[in-house]
Amino acid sequence: MKALLIGVDGLSYTSFMKCNPRFLMSLFGSTFRGVVVNRRPQTHESSWLSVLGMDYSGKPNEGVPELAKATGATLVNVPISDPTTGIVSLKIHEVRLEDELNQVTEAVLESLNRGPVIAGIVGLDVELHRGSLDKCKAYSMVDSALRKMVNAADEFIVFSPFGEPKAPSESEHEEYGIYLSTVPRPSEHETVKLPEIGLLFRKLVG
Repeated sequence: MKALLIGVDGLSYTSFMKCNPRFLMSLFGSTFRGVVVNRRPQTHESSWLSVLGMDYSGKPNEGVPELAKATGATLVNVPISDPTTGIVSLKIHEVRLEDELNQVTEAVLESLNRGPVIAGIVGLDVELHRGSLDKCKAYSMVDSALRKMVNAADEFIVFSPFGEPKAPSESEHEEYGIYLSTVPRPSEHETVKLPEIGLLFRKLVG
């Protein structure tokens, strides 16, 4: 089974609906969906550590993250460090979205043939903080890359650990992110918590 967990920092339902990315909209209408909650302040590292550690501390653990150990997943560009961790490793504050998407997509497609994959995209959030890229153009680029990666997987979770930037500070974002998956959220009427995403992926991989 080809299982993919992919997070896109800064992806927001607000702009999701405004920019109308074609593939994401099709997932919204055909898969399990929900809202991820993550109270401010939010950082790449603490948010992802909560997912990969499957706990609420957001504190780093030495060695391989718990979720990677539990699933045997290949890590691709995961922002628990700077540069990012995995077979694609980029400096977060120097990343360019188009280049990142190309590298991550290639690595994910190759790695899915060997087993589960956990991948991150930080360039959307970075570019939105910079104001260096039209938002809907950025969403279109992310949409195209996600289509290739998700279509190559048998099971998947696409999420964002927080929404789009709300202030110049790197830790200030919308407190709600997206959840689209072949796996239903733990409770139909509740928001999805970051550690639950890790637990769901572990269960998905089995």
